[in-house]
Amino acid sequence: MRASDVDPPSSPATSRSPRGLAWTRVCVIRMTRLLSRLGGAGAQNLDMQAVVLVIDDDPSLLATLGEALTTDDTAPILATAADALREIKRGMVPDAIVIDLDIPDGCAVLAELERAMPDLVPVITLSSAPRRLLEAGVADAVVMKPFEVGQLRRCVHHACEQPRGAL
Repeated sequence: MRASDVDPPSSPATSRSPRGLAWTRVCVIRMTRLLSRLGGAGAQNLDMQAVVLVIDDDPSLLATLGEALTTDDTAPILATAADALREIKRGMVPDAIVIDLDIPDGCAVLAELERAMPDLVPVITLSSAPRRLLEAGVADAVVMKPFEVGQLRRCVHHACEQPRGAL
């Protein structure tokens, strides 16, 4: 499944299940990984994909980030700040988070995400203002905007390869 196959975060499809579409997608990816490990056919494509929660309130940048991070290694889930917080509070635990700190109250959103997550999750922050990146403080990796897609992919790939809390 590619990022373009998922309804936008503001669509009615996010309320189809009690936990939302993003949570359902995480479960499908993780179940496919399990089936692949048990020898299930057709599951090889998603076996190694890391679930990356991508947070931005700008729909065009969110779509660009989703397209950039849709690879054989990563399966992005696109969300606005409000949707991401709701999914994390419902129990979603991604393999990594990419958040644009240029969103309104970006540092506060990041702090709230950190409090709401039961597990340590690598965080990659984006910003056009170096000061915001310093204020965030909890990021495992920082990427200045404008950025090269390859640079962002390398940061996400590195974060997903590390054991939780190792960065």
